[in-house]
Amino acid sequence: MEVNKKQNVTILVMLLIVFNQVKLFAQNHYKIDVSNVKTNVLRDHLDLGGSNSKGDTISVNSFYLEHNKKPFIPVIGEFHYSRYPHQYWEEEIKKMKAGGITVVATYVFWNLHEFKEGVFNWEADYDVRTFTELCAKNGLQVIMRVGPFAHGEMRNGGLPDWLYGRPIDVRSNDQTYLYYVNRFYQEIGKQLKGLMFKDGGPIVGVQIENEYQHSSAPWAFTYIGAPKERTAARRDRKIVQDGVGINDKGNEFANVGKDHMKTLKNLAIDAGLVAPIYTATGWGYATIIEKESIPVMAGYAYPFWTSGNKPSSFYLFKDLQQNPDYAPVSYDVNLYPSMAAELGTGMAVTYDRRPRVPGESFLPLMVRTVGSGTNGLGFYMYHGGTTPSVGNYYMSEGSGLNNKSYDYQAPIGEFGKVTSGFYSLKLINYFLQSYGNDLAPLYPVLPKTNDEIKPGNTETLRYSVRSDGNKGYLFMHNFQDHLETKDLEDLNITINTKKGEVKFPASGTFTLKSGSSAIFPFHVNYDGVLIEMATLQPFYHFVNNNKPYHVMVAVDGIAPEMHIKGNVKVKGKGTKTFKKNGNTVVVCKKNSINEFQVNGVSFLVLPQEEALKMCAVGEDDQQQIILSDAVVLNDDKQVSFISNNKEQIDFTVYPALDNVNTTQGKLTVIKSTFPHSNSWRITLPKVTPALDLIQTDNSHFVLKSTYLDLSTINDVFITFDYMGDRGICMMNGELQTDDLYTSKPWTIGLKKYQEALKSNHMYFYFMPMYKDASYLSYLDKNVIPDFSDKKSFLEIKEPKISVEYKVNVTLH
Repeated sequence: MEVNKKQNVTILVMLLIVFNQVKLFAQNHYKIDVSNVKTNVLRDHLDLGGSNSKGDTISVNSFYLEHNKKPFIPVIGEFHYSRYPHQYWEEEIKKMKAGGITVVATYVFWNLHEFKEGVFNWEADYDVRTFTELCAKNGLQVIMRVGPFAHGEMRNGGLPDWLYGRPIDVRSNDQTYLYYVNRFYQEIGKQLKGLMFKDGGPIVGVQIENEYQHSSAPWAFTYIGAPKERTAARRDRKIVQDGVGINDKGNEFANVGKDHMKTLKNLAIDAGLVAPIYTATGWGYATIIEKESIPVMAGYAYPFWTSGNKPSSFYLFKDLQQNPDYAPVSYDVNLYPSMAAELGTGMAVTYDRRPRVPGESFLPLMVRTVGSGTNGLGFYMYHGGTTPSVGNYYMSEGSGLNNKSYDYQAPIGEFGKVTSGFYSLKLINYFLQSYGNDLAPLYPVLPKTNDEIKPGNTETLRYSVRSDGNKGYLFMHNFQDHLETKDLEDLNITINTKKGEVKFPASGTFTLKSGSSAIFPFHVNYDGVLIEMATLQPFYHFVNNNKPYHVMVAVDGIAPEMHIKGNVKVKGKGTKTFKKNGNTVVVCKKNSINEFQVNGVSFLVLPQEEALKMCAVGEDDQQQIILSDAVVLNDDKQVSFISNNKEQIDFTVYPALDNVNTTQGKLTVIKSTFPHSNSWRITLPKVTPALDLIQTDNSHFVLKSTYLDLSTINDVFITFDYMGDRGICMMNGELQTDDLYTSKPWTIGLKKYQEALKSNHMYFYFMPMYKDASYLSYLDKNVIPDFSDKKSFLEIKEPKISVEYKVNVTLH
C-alpha cells in the first residue's frame, strides 16, 4: 500500500513536470500565419499630392506615401525654431539629421509673431524663412504647422492675448476671427514664398489647426480658483479637454467643425501655403479636412495631463490604421494611411504632475508603432528649447508648466545636448530611411496571443509581422512603461508564408532581453541578395563608388545569422559559412564587428552598442559611415565631431578613405578594428573655462564668468544633480530658465549667454521639496528623500562643469 502511494506521488510529480514543460514550450513557441494578409490600396480618392518644377512628385494612397512613385516613410522630428537661438539653428538641424530625421516639423506660433496687434516680427529667433532655408540646405524637408491654434504648451495655445475679451468666437467661422487668421496666414505666405515643394522648396506639408474640437488651452487671463476659460469656440467648450485623450461621446458639431477646417485650408492656399500634404490632428475624435488632409496620430505613455502612473497600452501591438490610438476617431480609417505626428519622445512636466520619461522608452514605442502599420513616424519633441518671454512676462501656458524651460526630456535637450534616447532612436530612424520603401506597402498581421496581452502582462511576447504574404519583417520588443520587465528566454517564432514556413531562429531558441527590441527580415531582396531570413536587424543601406552596402545590427541575446537563398559564395573574415537545405548560412561572431560580401554586395554587422555610434556622411553614391563616441555632423566632405568633456576623439570610417585632415588638435592613425575601414584619433588640448561658480548658502549659487572664451570650444555645461522642489536661473533681473525636479539632473548650456555673462552674474536658486507635495506620487520611490521627521528636504551635489569640444575634419 505504501509503495503504491509512493508510485502515485512519483507519477503525479512526473506528470506535473511534463505539464509545466509543455506549458512552458507552448508559452515560448509562437506561430503566426501571414499568407492571407490583404495588400490592396485605394488610389486617387484623396485631394492630396503634387509635383514641383524639377519633376518630383509626392502622392498619398490609403496606406502609404510615395515619392516619385516609390513608397517612403517620413521620419519627422519636432523642433520649434522660436524656442532656440537662431545663431545655432544649423548645428541643431545637423544633429537632427545625424539622428536619422528626414523631416523637421515646427510650429508658427501666432502670439510670438504678432505679439502686438498688426505688428509682425519675423526677425532673429522668429525668422521662419531662414530656418526653413537651413533645413533645405541640409537636405531635410519641412512640415509647417501654421495653427492658428497650436497648443505646444504655449500661452493661450498660441492665440494672441489681444484677441481676449473681444466679441469674437475664436476657432470658428466668426468673420472677424477669420479676418485676423487670414492676415496671419498671408504674412506666413510672404515669409515662405518660393520655399514650398511646388517651387522646388523643402516644405512638403502644412498642418492646419491642432487638436480641433478635441483639445484647447486656458486663456492666460484667469484667477486662482476660477473656472477655466478655454481657447475654443463657444459651442465646443463642452467637448474639448486638456491634452491628448479619448472622446467617446462624439461631436454634435462635427459638420460645422469640418466646414471651419475646410475654410482654414482655403485661406492657407490663398496665402500661398500650397503643399502636397496637408495634415490635421486625428486623435480623440478631432476634426480633419475630409479627403483633403491626412489625420495624424499621437501616443504619450507618460502624459502630465492625466492623473496616476498606470501602465499604458502604447506598447501593445495593434492594427493602427484600423484601430488608432485614442479611438474612436471622426474619419473613415480605410481612406488614409496611419501617420504619427506626436509620439512622446519626452514630456513636459507641471508643478503637481512630474512624469520622468526614460530614454530607453523611446525605441520600443517606435518598434511597436511601425510594427503596427504606421507609415510615418513623428517625434514630439525631438529637440527641446526655451520658451521666449518679454522680460518676466511669460509666454508659457499658464497651467503649472515651466515658465521658461521646454527641455521636454527630448532626445536633444534644451541646450542642444544629446541624451540616451537620441542614440537608440537611430536604430529605427536609419532603418526607415533605407528600408522604408520595402516596408511601407506591407500590412500588419497580429498573432492570436496578442488578444490576451494587457499592459500588465509582461510574460507573453509582444510581436507582430508586416508582410505581403511572402516577404516581410518581424517586430518585437520587451518593454512596458511604469513596469519592470524580465528577460524572455527560450523563444522561437514560426511564420507561415505563401512560400512556406520561416523560423526565428532557424534552429534552437533566443532570448529577448528586458527593454530590448528587434526587427528581423524574411524573404527580402537586398540588391540581388535573396535573404530567406536573418536574426540581424537591417539598419542602413548606402552606395559608395557604385557599390551597395548594407549595415545590419546584431541584437544582444540573439545569435546573429543570415540565411541566403541558394548556393552563393561568401567572402569575409570573422564569419562562418555552411550550406543547409540548399541555402547558404552565414553565422557571425558574437560581440564583434563582422563584414562579408555576397555577389559584390557588402554586409557590415555591428553589435548594437557599436551601431548606436554610427552616423552616415557624404552624399548620393559617395557615402560612408563613421563610428565614434562623439556626435558626428555631416556637411558633404567635411564632418564635425562634438565631444562632451573628452579631449580625445576616436573615429572609424567605412569604407576606408585615403586621408583625412584637420587644423585642430593632433591627428594620428590608429589600428582599425575591422577590414576595409580605417581609424584616426584626434587629441585636443584641454580647455579649462574661465568661470567661477560659488555656492553662497545651501540653496544659492552665483556664476561669475566675465572672461568666458568659447573660441576654441563649442559650449560649456553646468549640471546640478539635486533633490528638491525646483531650480531657477536668473540673470539681469530676468528668469533665464527653470527646472521642476523629476530626478533628471538639470543641465544649463552657457553658449547662448556668453555675451550677457560679460557684464552680468548668473544666479541659481533651489527650493526644498516638501513632504506633502502632490507631485511625489509621480516620482519613483528611489528618487524621493527620506524626510524622517523633517517637513522639507533639499540636497545639492557638487555641480559638474563640462566642456563641449567641436572639431572639423575634411574627408578625402
